[in-house]
Amino acid sequence: MRVFGHGDETDINTLASFGRMQSLGVDGVELDVRRIGDRLVVTHDPGAGGPLLAEALDACRGLVVNIEIKNFPRDPEWDETQRVTDLVLDLLDERGNSDDVLVSCFHGACLDRCMQRRPDLPVALLLLSRKPADELLDMPYRIVHPYDSMVHEAFMAEARKRDLTVNVWTGSDETIERMKQLAALGVDGIITAAPEAAMAAR
Repeated sequence: MRVFGHGDETDINTLASFGRMQSLGVDGVELDVRRIGDRLVVTHDPGAGGPLLAEALDACRGLVVNIEIKNFPRDPEWDETQRVTDLVLDLLDERGNSDDVLVSCFHGACLDRCMQRRPDLPVALLLLSRKPADELLDMPYRIVHPYDSMVHEAFMAEARKRDLTVNVWTGSDETIERMKQLAALGVDGIITAAPEAAMAAR
């Protein structure tokens, strides 16, 4: 089970948090990317500042970087042309595709663009839904990132039928007890603001 750490409310999406994740010995980090003009800024919230994606990738060398692209129809910065996705892929190309990354998004159009341009690049669909797992998991993507409360034995059974990789993103319950439950269910990874708990549970 891999542990993807990210900062808490005090340092999320900052270079300091990436350094902290490095020191903890996590397997990977999760960060959020938005487009401001033609700049790729690592930030969760629309209109907010943050480090450039290139700086974040440099700070995360040696770790898997889960780049969550913030581009969804309900987002105030929604761009159906997928300019932000193209800019991310352009940057990875400029860096010689030397970064160990996967791209995640709540919207399939982003992932489809990645698959068209870089068939070798891992992509993951973020999930937050009350629909049954057998309806949700019939998809062209091989990695899914479901919200914590969605993940139980039935969900994992459906995911395994389809040979999907399951990385869970956690919410309010980031206790060692819950991390142990997720490990026992056989999830492949946990994306969490409490990486120490996940690593202890592992």
